Amino acid sequence: MYGVKRLGEWLLLKGKITPQQLEEALAQQRVSGKKIGETLIELGYITLEDYYEAQAEQWECPYEPLGEVRLEQMQAVKHWVSAQDALRFVVVPLRVEGKTLWVVAADPNDVEMLDYLRQTTGKFIRVAFSSPEQILQAIAHLYGTQSNAPQQSEPDLEVEEDDLEMMEDITQLEQTVHQAPVVRLVNAILLEAVERNASDIHFEPLENRLQVRLRIDGVLYAIRNIPRSLQASVLARVKLMGDMDIADRRRPQDGRFSFKSGERKLDARVSSLPTVFGERVVVRLLNRENTVKTLDQLGMPPQVERGLIELASKPWGMILVTGPTGSGKSTTLYALLQQIRSDRRNILTCEDPVEFTIEGIGQSQVNEKAGLTFASQLRAILRQDPDVVLVGEVRDAETAEIACRAAMTGHLVLATLHSNDASSAPARMMDMGIPPFLINSALIGVLAQRLVRRLCERCKEPITVTDPAITELFEGVPLQIYQPVGCSACNDIGYKGRVGLYELFILSEPVRRLIAHETDSEAIRAVAPAGTLFTIQQDALQKVRDGITTIEEVLSQIQISAARAQAA
Repeated sequence: MYGVKRLGEWLLLKGKITPQQLEEALAQQRVSGKKIGETLIELGYITLEDYYEAQAEQWECPYEPLGEVRLEQMQAVKHWVSAQDALRFVVVPLRVEGKTLWVVAADPNDVEMLDYLRQTTGKFIRVAFSSPEQILQAIAHLYGTQSNAPQQSEPDLEVEEDDLEMMEDITQLEQTVHQAPVVRLVNAILLEAVERNASDIHFEPLENRLQVRLRIDGVLYAIRNIPRSLQASVLARVKLMGDMDIADRRRPQDGRFSFKSGERKLDARVSSLPTVFGERVVVRLLNRENTVKTLDQLGMPPQVERGLIELASKPWGMILVTGPTGSGKSTTLYALLQQIRSDRRNILTCEDPVEFTIEGIGQSQVNEKAGLTFASQLRAILRQDPDVVLVGEVRDAETAEIACRAAMTGHLVLATLHSNDASSAPARMMDMGIPPFLINSALIGVLAQRLVRRLCERCKEPITVTDPAITELFEGVPLQIYQPVGCSACNDIGYKGRVGLYELFILSEPVRRLIAHETDSEAIRAVAPAGTLFTIQQDALQKVRDGITTIEEVLSQIQISAARAQAA
């Protein structure tokens, strides 16, 4: 917790500045929005050392400059904190005094860091303050190639050769972007994301720090906080890797790069977005080693899998896969393509982007900057004599109409669409301006899906549920289901991996008559003949019974009423 004196008050008390200088700095701060310390330095009223001493006073701890002599003394105690933990908390060991370990930290009040070091070292922890820049330089000196630290403590991370050439050609960069501490910090974050099988890395600027979170099995977890003073350098490093303009911080940008972690090769897509406290950067990770899954690996109910294969065996018609972003729609479509591909079929795709390559299939990528939209590319594909066409996403009326007409003229069209459930897909298409007769002529089936976390097989444990709010979903009787516990295999989360929940809707004549009259989705569900609608509620409740996932996970993704559950 901060001391009672603010930075300006302490500097006045110590005689570092005059009241007039503080007033001038405060007036300039109101215009620039910068911190008062940064403003005083820019005006030349204090030095960096003055600023650091004042910060230490606010933390109520000693200030420790990390010069060369001090770094050499620290070599003898560096084994008390691993390189990975040093980067994680921006902390280095300073000295040992009996049962007390002194460390130097950029955030002396980081409770998580203090508790962690107490547990791992068995020592009482005392903290001194130093700047984040000095500490990261110290980490590079203590644990880098200058020291004798074993290199296997940090896995290798290599940027692909093309990207290295690109980096070397760029000369107008801030010096800090290339400094070893910043490079090592970004590499450590990438490696942790790979080790924990994260799908996304979020760099989120907050008022006084840069927060880093990983999306693991669909859920975001905060892994570290980076001091505000390092924000620009860290984000510039990530943007540089993605071949983005690091000088432009006012416009959204997209980039990509590739890297290796050991034997694993990964592609990264980078997206930046200006926000109030700075650029927000998200890195999406795609593992090249991941192979395309087959339908039977997705966890579909047998009825759904059989129905989907039967639909895909038809010579023409449109099959839609619906669900929110990140629900596994592309994975399902790739699996379906694997199922139906043959030497006698010409299969072409139009994607944004191409996430996996499949042998024997012609895959093309949208490039809207170059004027290559889904609609224009789909027109070109239809001139290539295809039997099957995959459209990555139906985003607009033009693409939807071209896809429908293709399905009516002897092509099997597979596409994704955003809608709440399978029976809502026709209404969604009508909202886009597609006439009901065109939908009825083209659409043959819709698969809706969601992803939920899969219980860790090693540590899940059974429980008996008697709560009526839950048991009424399962025929009103007590039942045994499973709950997460947490172990080393799942990083103490209790879940490991994800599994799909699926709903298959096969269009029938009664349904087509309602679509012609533009009837709502609830009425369409009500008249669907037996065997043409397998609901997502059925699949969800069965996966809970089987101990594959939990009722909490299911209810976080779909709405289940007792009446609907009994009907299912």
